[in-house]
Amino acid sequence: MTSAERRRLRRARMAALGLAPALGSAEAPTSALAVARALGALQAQDYASGAWSLGVRSGLTAAQVEDAVRAREVVRTWPMRGTIHWVPAEDARWMCRLLAAPHGTALATRYRQLGLAETHVELAGRLFEEHLREPMSRPDVIALLVEHGIDPSDQRAYHLVGHHCMTGLICQGPLIGRQPSFVLIDAWVPRSRTPSREEGLATVAERYVRSHGPVTEKDLAGWLLKPLGLTREALALVADRIVREEVDGTQWLTHVDARPVPEGPTGVHLLPQWDELLLGYKSRDVSLPAEHVVKVVPGRNMVFSPTLVVDGEVAGTWRRQARSGRVDVRVAPFAPLTAARWREVETVATAYGRFVGQPVEVVRVEEA
Repeated sequence: MTSAERRRLRRARMAALGLAPALGSAEAPTSALAVARALGALQAQDYASGAWSLGVRSGLTAAQVEDAVRAREVVRTWPMRGTIHWVPAEDARWMCRLLAAPHGTALATRYRQLGLAETHVELAGRLFEEHLREPMSRPDVIALLVEHGIDPSDQRAYHLVGHHCMTGLICQGPLIGRQPSFVLIDAWVPRSRTPSREEGLATVAERYVRSHGPVTEKDLAGWLLKPLGLTREALALVADRIVREEVDGTQWLTHVDARPVPEGPTGVHLLPQWDELLLGYKSRDVSLPAEHVVKVVPGRNMVFSPTLVVDGEVAGTWRRQARSGRVDVRVAPFAPLTAARWREVETVATAYGRFVGQPVEVVRVEEA
């Protein structure tokens, strides 16, 4: 792939991902539901990081994102890859049942290591059905398990909650104080779609290609953590809406209704830890140069640093630091930035300050 082709690929993906231009702005915000529907799912292990994934695309504030949760538009749950995502509330149940697959060799091995038997899983499910008709905070859920003889330590509670989210029984509800809550989907979600297996696969494939493309079949397989056979089955269901183009022996898939590719630079962005720009693809080398991987994932353990992105390429890292009455945004570029680029950093940091509801000061950190 030539440098020009790589730059065009980055620009196309920034548009598809709802970043350049953003799907909404502070002046004309779009809803969290619209963003979740557009992208299909947005990875969100950490609540604050996940909320910013919605905010940076929608123009909403953190408070408005939480309002969308309370309005039951979007939920956080485990729809695929054993990982927490934002999804449209109406799609949470069927996505989990179709894609999450809480049974598998690796998971069964982990359950045995933790001493979790099928009886524990069944008991937790019965307790959740009985007690989670209203949102219950995570500490109270843990206390409920303890009360009924289940040891929650060593991530046992996490696995039990995750299991029953993956089956579509429960999902996360609104924050209670600063704690996440859990609630029965049947009690929380006002309307759940019930597509057939084929309709569900088609929806997932089409949303992914439209919101992440250009992509490869392996990108979709990695995003779903499913075999290529299932991936190809899903893509075949929407074949008439996908354009295939071969470049240097690689076949790239783009949706017929893909957002227009920007002609020029896509600007500066401060993206959260687990943004779809990196987590949405099997291979990250289009956006993250190999020589900088260790700076973004220091432990090589899938714990990402928030990223400074310049024209679709990861160009540094950043982190927030709470101060009295303000937030410092500490930006560490991989190479010196021009004065114009620093002004762009100031602009996007101000937008982040609006998101969190506090004034922001940019702190320039020695190159990462």
